[in-house]
Amino acid sequence: MSIENGKIFDVKALEAFQAAMAYGSMTGAAKQLGIGQPAVTRLVKDLEKIVGFALFHRNGPRISPTDRGLRFYDEVQRLMSGLHQIGDRAAAIRDQRLPAIDIAATPTMAGGLLGPALARMKDSLPGIVNIQSMTAEHVARNLTGRTADFGVSALPLEHAALEALVVCRSRLVAAVEAGGPFDTDTPVTLAEIAATRLLTVGNTYRIRRKINRVFSEAGLSPEAELATNSSLNALMAARSGLGIAIIDPVTAFGIPVEGTAIRQIDHEMPYTWGLFSAAGRTLPGDITPFIDSFRTACTTIIPDCVFHDPADIRQLDHASI
Repeated sequence: MSIENGKIFDVKALEAFQAAMAYGSMTGAAKQLGIGQPAVTRLVKDLEKIVGFALFHRNGPRISPTDRGLRFYDEVQRLMSGLHQIGDRAAAIRDQRLPAIDIAATPTMAGGLLGPALARMKDSLPGIVNIQSMTAEHVARNLTGRTADFGVSALPLEHAALEALVVCRSRLVAAVEAGGPFDTDTPVTLAEIAATRLLTVGNTYRIRRKINRVFSEAGLSPEAELATNSSLNALMAARSGLGIAIIDPVTAFGIPVEGTAIRQIDHEMPYTWGLFSAAGRTLPGDITPFIDSFRTACTTIIPDCVFHDPADIRQLDHASI
């Protein structure tokens, strides 16, 4: 059994729901779990009674998740991940091994910084490492819910219940096709970007907000654009010669892509990120070396990384919007 927000859930029912989501049918879920299909159907129906809404649309043997079912699936994934982590930690205590280290990070940070940071821990790296990539909002929730030891995200981030351990600032950069017309030694100009296709992420409240502000202040507007939900997608589009990408420096330098060239932009657009933990939480001493390793990875990977006092997180968070 598991208790979440005052409700008691059967772990077997949650596992049945996860499997049904993964395999798209009760039959597939039953095969995966090694139980009968009627048992899976019953477990899912019992779960629906507890939550008070339908998890699936049913059309004969075919099922598809409802909107609420999809939202609930995210919560189940978070809860089950926490349960597995408890098992990992118990095993480490039993076997007198180093404890696990659990990290929640946005996809950019997970791909660009976590590997090098963990590698620098060397012999102090725990035997079990759990990395979950998610949105910045979910990073904050995992930290406050104590299902992650560390969280890594760009600002802005809801930090009222978090403690900033490392805060680093750099700037957005341009990515262009290597050997293409924009692959020069001088900074790319906003006018050049405006005259071609802008490739960048479309989240209005993060990188895109800064880009829109800078173009507006310069009295310019891109003639065409390609918007995506990932800086890596924009980087790959730049490699194909589709335009000029404006991306974060963690992706640009932490996930280098052959066939692209990284250039500075003639207008500065700050980009700030950090390493966080839950406020007031005492972290196990065996995993705290990750803090120094993360700082070293930032310095090594990002050419113009500048560290700031974590106490200034409120001002930096406001400035990043």
